[in-house]
Amino acid sequence: MSDHWLVSKASILNDIASINDTIAIDNSGIESNGYELQFNGNEEQRQTAVTTFVVTGADEKRLSSSQYLEQFFEPNVVKVLRNYFVENQIEWFENVPAYYRFALQIITLVQTTRAALGYHVQIRTLQDPDDDYLSGDSTSVAAHLLKTLSQLLNITFTKWDLDWLARNLSAYRIGPISNGIIPEWRATVKELIARMESLQEIKLPGRKLLQQQLMFHLPAMVLRLQKGLIVRNPLLGDIKAQYPELFGMTWYTMSFLEDRFHIELNDDEVSFVTIYFHIAINQVVTSRSVLIVFNQHGQLRDYVKSQIRMLLPRNTKYLTTSLGNFHRIDLTGIGLIIGVNLKSLITPVPFVGISPLFDSNDQTKLMQAYANALIKPQSSQETIHFPVLQQNVDAHLIFWKDKIADKQAALDFLVSQLEAMGKVKPEFRSSIFRRERLGSTELDSGAALPHAAPTSVRSLGVVFLILQKPVHWNSVPVSIVVLACVPDAQVKIYRDLVMDIYRLVQTKQMVQMIVGLHSTDQFLKLINQ
Repeated sequence: MSDHWLVSKASILNDIASINDTIAIDNSGIESNGYELQFNGNEEQRQTAVTTFVVTGADEKRLSSSQYLEQFFEPNVVKVLRNYFVENQIEWFENVPAYYRFALQIITLVQTTRAALGYHVQIRTLQDPDDDYLSGDSTSVAAHLLKTLSQLLNITFTKWDLDWLARNLSAYRIGPISNGIIPEWRATVKELIARMESLQEIKLPGRKLLQQQLMFHLPAMVLRLQKGLIVRNPLLGDIKAQYPELFGMTWYTMSFLEDRFHIELNDDEVSFVTIYFHIAINQVVTSRSVLIVFNQHGQLRDYVKSQIRMLLPRNTKYLTTSLGNFHRIDLTGIGLIIGVNLKSLITPVPFVGISPLFDSNDQTKLMQAYANALIKPQSSQETIHFPVLQQNVDAHLIFWKDKIADKQAALDFLVSQLEAMGKVKPEFRSSIFRRERLGSTELDSGAALPHAAPTSVRSLGVVFLILQKPVHWNSVPVSIVVLACVPDAQVKIYRDLVMDIYRLVQTKQMVQMIVGLHSTDQFLKLINQ
């Protein structure tokens, strides 16, 4: 390969390492003996690995792009499958979210391509006694799909291929009947929403829509996790980077599902639910109205207003008035005033002035003013104090060390401190380590925030480990580890406590400053100031 492609062996090995990091599932992976490459794992593991690689490599703009898929698969196969999904959408895929359909398309593309090369899934038992779901809709859809592909592409599929595809389809609840709402899930979905509302201390608008979305999503998610099927979220990195607090709260909110359904959550599945909650919570942010005040240029009103509507969030409410009538307006419920051809206005409500032409500078000013007036105050991002952490920090749970061997040693040390104080149950330790295996808890700032299921906690506690020499925590050198444990009985305090902790360690500058304090008294002074 090195000679053929005129690249160094080191470059090829680096590419292999990068691919293996992406497809790290069970024992599958690519190995080199210096002369040739070998794809490890059985056929099922290989197909899962290839699917993971393709899905992970698909960026948001190209999820449904045939051109992108044709980089990996034969154009004719891509075309046949695309047409199949379109033609059968109403009957089988009508209510299936786009990212599910995309993942299913990739799974089928990989299986079809491998079958054309003579590689077929081999499962020891065709159907477990308790897998009754395979005899229903999922098997009917799988059989119809493989029969169609076999006829159009002249490819032979085995009974094991049918079983494998049926298992994947069942995990997405694909079928003419299963697309409907399952009544038994209604109580679970309501409980999940209620837990998030309790954390956020709000009533989510559009609750009916959110409930319908989760009624479809949760059963499929649970079935996937029970059967060991993995769905990658290409937006996972962005979600964890931009909304770390909400991502952590969603983990906490969903934790009861693990015991109830005997599953292990992972970052990808939690991130999908985070998206649903983010959309719902974001509607609360813009509950106050925007008042547009025009100073002359009445003929441009419709133009300016339409430009503002295009820029601001869709659910923003608007009022308009002239400068002459401004004094008659009740400002109760007004979150921002936009002055058109006004440089200033005496008002207790945040104000931004723009020109009637509404150029790029005006757009930037408006977006900044909107964020400052309607978003930041409600998310408390601009507040630099830690009121809840102040009340719950314990000097006996703040530890300073020069260094520690590794991540496992750090977790073991922190858990031992909580165990010694009787704050956690015996299963807390295994819950912490299981959570670390399923997803990353480190931040780019150099802090790590591990956590466990609230059912394994007896009483609230926050333990700090501050290191002079960072410990390697997955992909990030970590200097501060904060382990917060909050029992279900104190769920209402969790949100504000988590927000305080994130604010404390959200930047590299803050982390470095804390490490440089060297004493518990100085650290407490920082939190309490």
